[in-house]
Amino acid sequence: MKNILLLLLTFCCSVLQAQILTQTLYFDFGSQIVAQGTLTEGPDANNHYWNNITNNTTENKYAVAGTVYPSLVNAENIPTNYTLTLDTRFSTNGKSGGGGLLAPKAEDLGDLAIASATEDYFFIESGEDNSSFTFSNLDTQKGYKFYAFGSRKADDVRTAYYTMSGLNLYKGELQIAGKDCGGTGINQNIKNVCTSELIYPDNDGKIKFTISRKTGAYIALNVLRIEEYAGGERPEPAVDYTSLSISGTATEEGTDIPMHIVSADGTLTNVFELYTSLKTGEFSFKSITKEGKSVTWGAGNNDNVLVTDGSAITAAAIGEVLITVDLAKKTYTIVPIQEWSLVGSVTPGGWDQSKGVPLTYQGKSVWGGKVELNRVSGMSDRERFIFVMNKSWDYQMKRVKGTANEVALSTQGYTVEDININHGTYNVTLDLRNYVYYIDCGDGVDPYKISMMGSSVANGQGATSNQGYAYMYGEMLEGRFSDQVSTSPWFVSGISVNGNNTLNLLGRFNDLIHDCGEYVIFGLSLGNEGIHEATDKQATFDQFKANMQTLIQKARESGKYPLVTNSYTRGDFTASDYEFVKQMNMLIHEWNLPSVNLLGAIDNGSGQWADGYQVDGDIYHPTTEGHREFFYAMVPSLFDAIKAGKTLPQRVSGTSCSLKNGSYLEFTPENEVHPFTVSFKVKGGEAGTIASFVNAAAEGKLTVNKTGEIVYQSPVSGEILSKTGISDGEWHTISLVHYYAQGRTLLYVDNVLEGELKEKLTAGKFTLGDKSSNVERLYSELFFYRSAMNAEEIASLCEGDMLKSSLEIYTPLDGTKGSMENLAQSMNTVTLKSASTGLVPELTDVITVRGMKGSIVIDSLVETPVKIYTGEGRLVYEASVIGCTTVHNLAMGVYLVNGNKVVVK
Repeated sequence: MKNILLLLLTFCCSVLQAQILTQTLYFDFGSQIVAQGTLTEGPDANNHYWNNITNNTTENKYAVAGTVYPSLVNAENIPTNYTLTLDTRFSTNGKSGGGGLLAPKAEDLGDLAIASATEDYFFIESGEDNSSFTFSNLDTQKGYKFYAFGSRKADDVRTAYYTMSGLNLYKGELQIAGKDCGGTGINQNIKNVCTSELIYPDNDGKIKFTISRKTGAYIALNVLRIEEYAGGERPEPAVDYTSLSISGTATEEGTDIPMHIVSADGTLTNVFELYTSLKTGEFSFKSITKEGKSVTWGAGNNDNVLVTDGSAITAAAIGEVLITVDLAKKTYTIVPIQEWSLVGSVTPGGWDQSKGVPLTYQGKSVWGGKVELNRVSGMSDRERFIFVMNKSWDYQMKRVKGTANEVALSTQGYTVEDININHGTYNVTLDLRNYVYYIDCGDGVDPYKISMMGSSVANGQGATSNQGYAYMYGEMLEGRFSDQVSTSPWFVSGISVNGNNTLNLLGRFNDLIHDCGEYVIFGLSLGNEGIHEATDKQATFDQFKANMQTLIQKARESGKYPLVTNSYTRGDFTASDYEFVKQMNMLIHEWNLPSVNLLGAIDNGSGQWADGYQVDGDIYHPTTEGHREFFYAMVPSLFDAIKAGKTLPQRVSGTSCSLKNGSYLEFTPENEVHPFTVSFKVKGGEAGTIASFVNAAAEGKLTVNKTGEIVYQSPVSGEILSKTGISDGEWHTISLVHYYAQGRTLLYVDNVLEGELKEKLTAGKFTLGDKSSNVERLYSELFFYRSAMNAEEIASLCEGDMLKSSLEIYTPLDGTKGSMENLAQSMNTVTLKSASTGLVPELTDVITVRGMKGSIVIDSLVETPVKIYTGEGRLVYEASVIGCTTVHNLAMGVYLVNGNKVVVK
């Protein structure tokens, strides 16, 4: 007995002596922003030195992917050759505002109880998962033990998975937050630490540390201690297997079924799984090694243990199951599947995993069904869902980030994300033989749905409750329908995602298909494309242009009608950035689709947000009022015009309209207008008024003075006198540009800027001509844009280019026609009137028109061709009329009778 005890003691001592602690390293993850974190500098209370792993700049919270933290020091402040590199982006936060652990206790955390280290943290956002960093240049002959601590004050349960992977792998979990998590009334972790086994670096000297979630939106890592041990025995590399299949009478199909290798990065992990259905009978496994050798696996002496050439395994669980095989450990598990269901903000039960929308097993690893997704979460971000098995958060199947429709379990090292979708009825299929999902429109494509697909600004970031310009436009469209101005129930469906650029939209194009709408507005900018940070700005510009064209083409191929917003400002744009933005917008103006000039709505003249319209401390996003300026740039009746068959306008040359004897042209912008550009050609230098507009109770005027110069008379205060005259008998282009956000009005004669005034206007009715004068002038090509235009755009317009962004009115002013046709994609009209009657001159003596309840009454002295259109452009009546004619059975709304507005009650 003494000899046995001596042998055991000798063995234990040899094991203890085999693993010798050689050094320890401490890491403080957090923020260098003063309000959010403090660096751990100098020796701490335990005389230890720390490595500070922080965000890159005090300007924002992010530690960007690719950041390298070199020459890490050990606890004695001795430099090592080890480095830490961020594989993905991390966010940072901390201190009291961020819920860090402010007062750690040594009796709880030992030498990790350093307040400057525990008070702040790295974290992954709700839309991120499996974020990682990698330690490099480690000693491959030594082992490393990790002690990870995470803590964040919050009521909801937040549980992290911390995974350390090198030659071998350890995965542990740690609850970092939750009600009473740290004791009664303490809603954060204060003492628990995730402690790993000894991890050996891979053959390149690397160990990857991955943070993923088991539960909760935001997952934190505050502190890390790494102990390095020498003297241990480095594990032998396992035999690698490239494939595995299940065979036998118990298989669903009675034949061999290939299993799926679980590998996020494509390496051979020796872990395989299969979602299937088992029948009564037996099964075994067949594998192929990397060298091509076939190996058969069967039952071992213990439950769930595999041995080579073992006997067949009797199927104990019948029905749908998840089979997982780990050939490195020579084990297998079988989990019965009660259900796969959809769980998320858009499902009727919300994020309660016990109340998901179930799918039905279809056979061959496929689940599917028709589902109603109708819950409104009230959250500011996208509505979304995930697949959950057996009502358990342990089995969350999500989309693999960067793919169209591939899925993986969130716990298996893949970078995954929730699946964005809006409310509706869908046919959903989850194919776990191929690890993909499909979503079809259960009720077909909605002809009135407008999908808004873009980035954070399109998502409303910066506006109160994220109700930005797209939301405002949707509200306006719904108001037009309820007020019976429009007969079409248009609505906007948001599918924008913060931070997106053209590459992201191409990667998640299926989000657009799944939104089941007929129209899409792409709302992106060169900012997210990286124009500001790029060393080769031209390459970034070219990428944006090419990818936007690809998105437009894909939308058309998918049966969608695409529209785009142009590029807009950012708080840090330089003069060079601004030039590229303006260049891109000039291209978009002339692309073969409708577009919105957002730049002219809120530009300060240098490419940044106008003063007072940027969110404080946020260079990327406009305020609510900034979003409102964007909204004003959108043509209200654009979609009515598209539905009515109005095509993109083409410029018409050689036409003109003579205004004399007090006749004039008149139009009123649809809805309220802030930024605008009104431009027209005029010939005739006699003194008098050439155009005017109403602004509140005052009137702004463009006049010609006695010496032939143009004078802009502000309705607020002041005037602009041009240096250029127009009394030479030639055509001249007059353009009045107003930047509401800047508070500036500019006057151009041809392409020359004649001057500017500081003012803010809310223009109403516009008039061309002079009601009070008999002077005759010729007018041609009237443009009205719901956005301000810069000097380059004005020059292009004067050169004859057709600029379409935010164009509400374009009429060539053809005096040979009975009405002034508006070729722009809007339902607005321009009316030719006389000073005495206010009626169209051609109709004054022969026809009168009156709108009645449900009808229009037409009185004509002579036979006159009459056409009546709805406000959406649909022809409802056409005939030659003489005498009194009543057109009955008309719905309430606005109609056009030979180009003149008539209201039916």
